[in-house]
This record gives sequence, structure tokens and C-alpha cells, in this order.
Amino acid sequence: MKDALDYEGIMRAILKNSRDNSRAIITYVGLVRPPELGGRRIKEFVIEADHESSGIALRQICEEAKKKFGVQFAVIYLFEGSFQVGDTLVIVAVAGKAHPEVFSALDEVARRFVHEGHIRKKEVYEDGGFKWIES
Repeated sequence: MKDALDYEGIMRAILKNSRDNSRAIITYVGLVRPPELGGRRIKEFVIEADHESSGIALRQICEEAKKKFGVQFAVIYLFEGSFQVGDTLVIVAVAGKAHPEVFSALDEVARRFVHEGHIRKKEVYEDGGFKWIES
């Protein structure tokens, strides 16, 4: 995990921004995949994002989930740069009045940001090769 990642600070921000009437807060932490996939060992995982279009897309995903599921709060913390296996790539949090809606909203937000978040992902392998991952 990256040393600079401040989980406590992120959780404080989530709690602060969740409305007083929220009774359930659920988070999802996405990590770099295990070291062996398809016979190639992953050395590094790179995330790149176009800040303007990515920010707009991520906010839109969260706003649409809030309306669709009636939750009070949804946020995506997407980290950029070079990561090692096991490092945190994304934290998604959703808060609402009841856990069924919160779970449903979290599932949708976590699935959608991968395909709609305007991010580029590259796996760098120990053998020196690499592959850009299509979303």
C-alpha cells in the first residue's frame, strides 16, 4: 500500500460529507490484482486519467446513483500513478438511510467507474512486457 494514502483522512471526509440522516455507509477498496494472471507476473500497474473528463464522469456516476437509489452520498477516490500488487487503486463510498439501497448503489458505482471513468490502465510485467487494459 502506498505510504501516502491516508485512509483515516478519507474516512473522516466520507463521514463529514454524509448527511446526518444516513444510517449506513459502505466502502469498497479496489486493489492491484494478484501477481499471477495468465502466466505473467505483474510488476507494476499504472493508472492515468484525463482530470477534466474523468472528474466529470466520476461525479456524474455518483449523482446518477444518488438519484436512482435514493442515497444521500456517493464518492469515488481514484488514485493515479504507478502501483504495486496489493496497492489501493480506488475507494468508493456510499451512504444512505438503509443498507439495501446503499449496497445496490455501491455495486453500480464500482462497476460503472471502470468503464465510464475515462481512465487508462497499464499492466507492466516482470518479463519487461506491458499491456494497456481496455475498459
